[in-house]
Formats: sequence, C-alpha cells, structure tokens
Amino acid sequence: MDRLRFEDLEEFEAARGPLNRRRLTEETVVMARHGLGWIAWRDDTGEPVAAWGAYRMTPVTAACWAFGTPGWGRVVTSVTRHIRKVMIPGLLKAGFHRAECRALEKREDTRLWLTSLGWFAEAVLVEFGVHRENFVLYAWTASRAAQYAHHFQDDRQSELPLRFAS
Repeated sequence: MDRLRFEDLEEFEAARGPLNRRRLTEETVVMARHGLGWIAWRDDTGEPVAAWGAYRMTPVTAACWAFGTPGWGRVVTSVTRHIRKVMIPGLLKAGFHRAECRALEKREDTRLWLTSLGWFAEAVLVEFGVHRENFVLYAWTASRAAQYAHHFQDDRQSELPLRFAS
C-alpha cells in the first residue's frame, strides 16, 4: 500500500503521527492472515487497492478500519458488499454487538460511506489528533443493523477485476 489516497494518509498521520508505511503494511498483513482483515488486489496487475478489517477492543466491541489507494473509488462498491455480506455477519458470529471507528471530522466521504452501511456519528472527539484535529466517533450496533437490512440489496459490480485475500 505504497500509494495511499491523500485523504487516508492525512487521516493516518492525524491519528498516529508520521506514517511508517512498512509498519502499516506489516500490521495489515498480520490482521488479514488472522481473518480480521481483508485486502483487495487487482487481478490484472497484482496491486493492492484497498484494505479493511477489525480488531477486538472489548469482548463485545470491535474497532474497524479501512483505507485505499487512488483506485478506491473503483472498488468501493465491492468492498461495501463484502463488508455487508461477510464482515458484519462475521462480527456478529464472533459475539460482537458493537463496532466503532474514528475519522477526521472533515471527511465527508467517510460519513456518507459509513452511514450507507448503517453506522451513525456518536460523538465529536475534540482535539483527538496529534495536531489537535477533531475526529468523529462512528458506531455500528447489532440492534440498529436490522433497520438497514433493506439497504443491503446492491448488485452493482466493481469496475476492476478483484480478488480478496484474508
């Protein structure tokens, strides 16, 4: 994931300080190997395009994350479908009834995407970032998920030939 989208790079650095790309790659691969993360690869070039997943915060709460390369817009439909059909049911099966993620407050794209997945903004985390950037805490709960089940009917296809690795 050498070529992150500018928005994702900015968010990483606001949350963690200067990005260590090697460490990020290693962490992502470890999570994917343990079934907690996924990586979408372009079939035609073998290049990673997006990564997403979750890790356990508490016995019943997962922390979720996602990031991508400039090709994200061409794969977001497939990633969204995978989250709805594989990741969320996997979280429920593992005993999670809540998931959280944090995003830079100015990330309108993130807000739109997460709310389409049934997430909601729960709080503004004032001065959460290393340079005092505000973040938004988004949450997903199993009890609210049923309200969004009718939104999960989406048969659009990704613009890129992809394979998912977990």
